[in-house]
Amino acid sequence: MARSDSNGMTNNAGIAYGELIRRQRKAKKMNQEELGALVKVGKNAVGAWEAGRSRPDVGSVPVICEALDISLEEFFGYPDKSGENIYDLSGIRPDERATLLRKYSSLNQYNRQVILRQMDVLADMQEDTRVPRKIIRLFRNELAASAGPGETLEATRGEEVFLFADSMTEIADEIIRVNGNSMEPTFANGDMVLVKHTGSVREGEIGVFICGDTGYIKEYQKDGLHSHNPAYAPLTFSENEPVHCVGRVIGKVKADAWADDESVRAWEEYEQKGR
Repeated sequence: MARSDSNGMTNNAGIAYGELIRRQRKAKKMNQEELGALVKVGKNAVGAWEAGRSRPDVGSVPVICEALDISLEEFFGYPDKSGENIYDLSGIRPDERATLLRKYSSLNQYNRQVILRQMDVLADMQEDTRVPRKIIRLFRNELAASAGPGETLEATRGEEVFLFADSMTEIADEIIRVNGNSMEPTFANGDMVLVKHTGSVREGEIGVFICGDTGYIKEYQKDGLHSHNPAYAPLTFSENEPVHCVGRVIGKVKADAWADDESVRAWEEYEQKGR
């Protein structure tokens, strides 16, 4: 790999800084005076850079790179093997880059190594304390519980889904889809509801109930299972029609509760580390 020459007029790739500046300036259809105005130096200074008589002050380099639309890595001759920048510097303002470079260049080699080691330690600490959003795995039943005439509800058909943890998803055991409009306005047709498995619910609570092989989402009252839509009469059952409570409905699945693949992967990696 090429290295910068003894007088510091070429970069790590062996390209003269002056030639790089001249080439990029012409590609941008910019004259020396215009570039100097952007960097806040005179035309003669730009001419001296391009002629190889001097090199830009390190604090001016980020501004030059921004004006000429080149990266710091390209300027200093450190291209990535894939052709992309080694570092993403988009989050650092040009004036911050200038300050960092100016201060770094004022240090001797020993102190530069100290700073680099400290930066590595801080980066590791930051990585260790970065906790991704917790993910909850729940079973989503493919068959719906009726909020209408009634539908067969089985617990054997469905899939595991991933949601962001919150006060409801963390205590839920299952997701069931509402079928019908008898629970409007509380629940609409197609809503996904979170269910906490329990053998009974208190009066006034909404539960998932099964009679025979048909499931219902209704509010439990002593005189029967009630809909919230006044167009539907309460459901009552005889002694020969035993009703089984599957669980209590604790709320709807919010639109932003579904976890994306990237968040799921981040949480799984975090769990694998034993955090």
